[in-house]
Amino acid sequence: MNGSLINVGVAQVKTGTQPAVLRTILGSCVGICIYDRMKKIGGLAHILLPNDTANGANPEKFADTAVPYLVQYLLKEGAKKEFLSAKIAGGASMFKFEANVSLGQIGDRNVEEVKKALQKFQIPILEEDTGGNTGRVIDFFLEDGRLKVKAAGQEKIYYKV
Repeated sequence: MNGSLINVGVAQVKTGTQPAVLRTILGSCVGICIYDRMKKIGGLAHILLPNDTANGANPEKFADTAVPYLVQYLLKEGAKKEFLSAKIAGGASMFKFEANVSLGQIGDRNVEEVKKALQKFQIPILEEDTGGNTGRVIDFFLEDGRLKVKAAGQEKIYYKV
């Protein structure tokens, strides 16, 4: 790995420029990687929950507030909206619950809200590695926008930018 490693914790948003690598560990949370392919800058939001019900307590924690927060930050750093694209990962069902328990579908709900938030900004999702029942470690490489996903002993790399 030829760049500084930036760890992104739960309910955090971090950004960087090439050759940095943004890394996070996901279960039912969703990692949202947004990249400007021309400026080679990007950011990673590690969202914990789908919707902000606390009215702004922590905008980095929720899909509906973290996406606007990350997009605005990237634009402020010089990114151009027309060059932005996204990759998402996570949203696993980590625990077994009765079918009527809403927490049991938190991963699915997180993915759904992330997609809605990105659609509002007209940012295309180029790659998606979501669902299942295992956690993931993701590395987002800002030199070229690729996303490496490690899950259940397997490794996938998504190159599309």
